[in-house]
Amino acid sequence: MIKTAASRAYWDNHWKESGFDIVPAIHPLRSWIEKNIPDTANGACIEIGCFPGKFLAIFGQKGYTLSGIDFFPGTTTQLPKWLNSGGFHVGDFYEEDFFTADISGQYDIVSSFGFVEHFENLSAVIARHVALAHPGGTIILDVPNLASPPYSLLYRILEPEVLKNHVRSVMNKETLERAFEENGCTIRNAEYVGNFYFRFVTKHNYIRKLIENGVNLFTPILNLLPRRMSARYIGIIATKNP
Repeated sequence: MIKTAASRAYWDNHWKESGFDIVPAIHPLRSWIEKNIPDTANGACIEIGCFPGKFLAIFGQKGYTLSGIDFFPGTTTQLPKWLNSGGFHVGDFYEEDFFTADISGQYDIVSSFGFVEHFENLSAVIARHVALAHPGGTIILDVPNLASPPYSLLYRILEPEVLKNHVRSVMNKETLERAFEENGCTIRNAEYVGNFYFRFVTKHNYIRKLIENGVNLFTPILNLLPRRMSARYIGIIATKNP
């Protein structure tokens, strides 16, 4: 069994009021995906932790047939319906545990965004991703840069429950690269993505929005720090070796 640091209540609070929509064009991860993932006429993509589809839709725009797995209610009903309404090609969706699900087939793209850092056994989590890619296929994922001192300090003060639901040792570029290499992959791209930006993860109201805006006034100064400290995300793209 792979132990998770994130509680079900954490995820419920995170997504319960989320609507279906693609990630905004200004989001740094969207730009990173669009730059590094080619368009296709017949490729297939699966996202691990896919609800509510905001990243999966990017791959739909690139022509991939979309599949996904999540335990959030609506993963097999509302989410595919929304993707269909956007004119995307829809494949298989699973509303169950990623580590025990019987997922059919192998994919050109295996993706997850903000998923692997919630588990202690990183190598086993990466191995499960790699198993779903066909030889030569691509695995793409990101983690938030919460192990960086500025982010770690801010969340410890302002939203400590976020840190409790993440495994900070996983949020390290070199650690992620090693986990992929241990599981038979070649790293294609490993980089810090996005400038400094603070936001509350599970608590949203007018006061907290004011706090966010106040913290982010210091963005120009914090972006003078090395990228490993200031970037919002760490992104990894790897190829599964034949």
